[in-house]
Amino acid sequence: MHEQAPPGRTAAGRDRPAASELDAEGQPLHTRTLSVTLSHEEPARVRFRAYVLDLRKRGFAPVAGDLQGTGIIHHMRLDGRIDADGGRLEEIAAEMPTVAFEPSAASGFESCRDLSARVATLAGTALDDGYSRRVGAEIGGPRGCSHILTLAHLIGPTAAWALAQDRRLHGERCARRPDERIFRRDVTIDGYETADAGLKLTLQMNDLSFAPAAALAPPMDRFAVQLEIRAGATVTLSDLTVLAIDASERRRNAGDFSRAAWVPRSTTVAPLRGLSLRAGVTAALYRELGGAADDRPLLDALLQLAPTTVQCFAAFADRFAAQTSDNKAVRETGGLPDSCYMWRREGFLVGRRGEGARP
Repeated sequence: MHEQAPPGRTAAGRDRPAASELDAEGQPLHTRTLSVTLSHEEPARVRFRAYVLDLRKRGFAPVAGDLQGTGIIHHMRLDGRIDADGGRLEEIAAEMPTVAFEPSAASGFESCRDLSARVATLAGTALDDGYSRRVGAEIGGPRGCSHILTLAHLIGPTAAWALAQDRRLHGERCARRPDERIFRRDVTIDGYETADAGLKLTLQMNDLSFAPAAALAPPMDRFAVQLEIRAGATVTLSDLTVLAIDASERRRNAGDFSRAAWVPRSTTVAPLRGLSLRAGVTAALYRELGGAADDRPLLDALLQLAPTTVQCFAAFADRFAAQTSDNKAVRETGGLPDSCYMWRREGFLVGRRGEGARP
């Protein structure tokens, strides 16, 4: 007869993670973090500042005629203004402090920054159900940078959700100081190599809504509402199938700050087991989670799993090298054809890779 462990304990007596806790073991590979901040500019205008940052934690990747090591691989920014009354982007611009490809002979003197100005064409895009399609049409694939694209996809629904919530909490014309923060969303996904050579992903999202307050008010006078989401997923490397996934969330305000409980979302995310994080996962996530307006933050969070998985792949270069008899025969890594401007089919990098060039 097996001994039944008490709640919160394993049979061996070790502490067992609660549903709200993330349990991650393995070799740290990669961290991706995305952030969107909305600030008051004038009664009908909101300023946004957003960034995506990729931090590689292990190994190196042979790519574009060079060896790309650890550290910050991508740091991209999108800043602009939203017409809050019209519900649309009014202006938007990109900055790329750190890119994977600076112009050099190895890149054909092309750079990730070459099409960064194209982001400005998104001005006028409505923050509605057609937002993602318009963003993809304007700056997706060979028309831009896949990391800027991911960040732009996050900005629209984040702003729509945050501004609607702000109106519910504080009214249509809330008085705020210039540049006073309205909302901030941060999403962080960490990748680990598991003991059986799979991939473990942990995700944390923190939504923080700010109350209007005086310039020198105590910190908690600025607190309005917080939403936290935690999720963990295990993925195969061969076909990126989701073997296991779980999630929980906590929503709290000033009145229930110390009492608010974590709520399991296991049932909600269960249909994602067996899905692949390859092409088509976005449609599947919308199909499973897009029908409930209150689940939009959970959907926004889970949409970041697939792009982060791609970023984790480069950290497995050592394992791929061990599978060959000649280390110099290890093929360069890189994006799929037309996945971004640098990996467009007619571009220098795809042509060079097709010729079998090696570092």
